[in-house]
Amino acid sequence: MWAISILTVCFIKHMNESRIEKKFIFPNQGSDFIKKILLTNNFQKLYSDRYVSSIYIDNLNFDSAKDNINGINERKKLRFRWYNDNFDNIYFEKKNKNNFFVWKNIQKIDLNFSKKNLVNKIYDLLLNDNNYINLNHNYNPILKVNYKRSYFISNQGNIRATIDTKINTSPISDLNKMIYLSETILEFKFPQNLESDFRNFFSLRGINIRSKKYSKYINSFMALEEAGLIS
Repeated sequence: MWAISILTVCFIKHMNESRIEKKFIFPNQGSDFIKKILLTNNFQKLYSDRYVSSIYIDNLNFDSAKDNINGINERKKLRFRWYNDNFDNIYFEKKNKNNFFVWKNIQKIDLNFSKKNLVNKIYDLLLNDNNYINLNHNYNPILKVNYKRSYFISNQGNIRATIDTKINTSPISDLNKMIYLSETILEFKFPQNLESDFRNFFSLRGINIRSKKYSKYINSFMALEEAGLIS
């Protein structure tokens, strides 16, 4: 029997799409075991793995982090995201959540980013921007999160799955001070009308499901705070 932690269900609305997201947490577990679960249960590889990088921003009081930790229903998460170290395609994401309903706003940022100037460019954007990303001047970049993501899809094409491994984080003040998180994350995304089918998929296979909250930003924030790298 598999012991898996499942996150609270989230309803996502993005680009007129509503869906459910469910995340499963595998402590100290590599991806091969999880891939086997998918590939032997009617899933196939969708496309090549990618490395995902995000810089999370918050205000001076870390209200976004504190709201999440304290379980506030209505909250938001702000980040810059890019893939495979491709600095020509950097996106700014606003992820708003009210209970289980979540919606995202995503916009491409064209400011000639590079690995060398990335952090300074983000500081400048947050300090001087009036309309580009529409934030006040109290926000700063807090930390960076990196991980490897593998992509899968069900044979019917209506359920997507991702596996996140090699999750690591660094404080924005020193990106060379890296801490690795031990978790591997399995996430499913599917239409609301498939929720009962999804639950049956696990129950019929004897999978033990236990609820647990998880956020890469919050887990990274707490790990860096515990290490004295963020305050």
